[in-house]
Amino acid sequence: MNESITRRVSRLISGNINALIEAAENSSPEIIMKESIREIQDAISEIKDALGKSIVESKMISDKIKQLKDTHAQLLEQSKLAIREDREDLAKAAIEKQMDIEAQKPILEENLKEVNASIKKNEEYIIALQGKIREMEDAIKVKQTYKKEQFNNSSASQKVDKAEQAFNRVAGIGGNLDKIALEEASKLADLADLQRSVNIQDRLAALKTTIND
Repeated sequence: MNESITRRVSRLISGNINALIEAAENSSPEIIMKESIREIQDAISEIKDALGKSIVESKMISDKIKQLKDTHAQLLEQSKLAIREDREDLAKAAIEKQMDIEAQKPILEENLKEVNASIKKNEEYIIALQGKIREMEDAIKVKQTYKKEQFNNSSASQKVDKAEQAFNRVAGIGGNLDKIALEEASKLADLADLQRSVNIQDRLAALKTTIND
């Protein structure tokens, strides 16, 4: 879409039904309204496509997080076994892999939050647009039955106002989530390596203490 989903939903929802009918008085209000309904239905279809992709992505990220958790737990048991067998080198290797997992997991969890927020927002957009279609369909029926003055005072007009207020609340939900920024400074590379080595030794010592106890 050239137009962003948020802007498109806002434009479609904010359209005033009464003004639309009045502008079409010299032609056929029903035809104009039905064209608008088709545009909303097209938008719903596109949002549903985006929603489906987000759901698949959420499942993939969730599966990856679970896999990392399972691998982390397995590495802990392997490192304990290596200590018992006096294979400190293998224990160190297992601890290093654990630390790599611990670095990846928060990023995946943040990505999952963003994807799930997108899912929630798109679900709300679909509900809001479906509500707008119902209001427009109601307005068509009212127009076919009552005079314009009666329409302006009808319950359909009040429903439209409520629908617009509801969308305003929906549109305010979910801003851009902060992105995780990973910055490395080359001049600190040696220090980072040293810190990692110290962490490995500390965890190795703690592991030995656990086993000895």
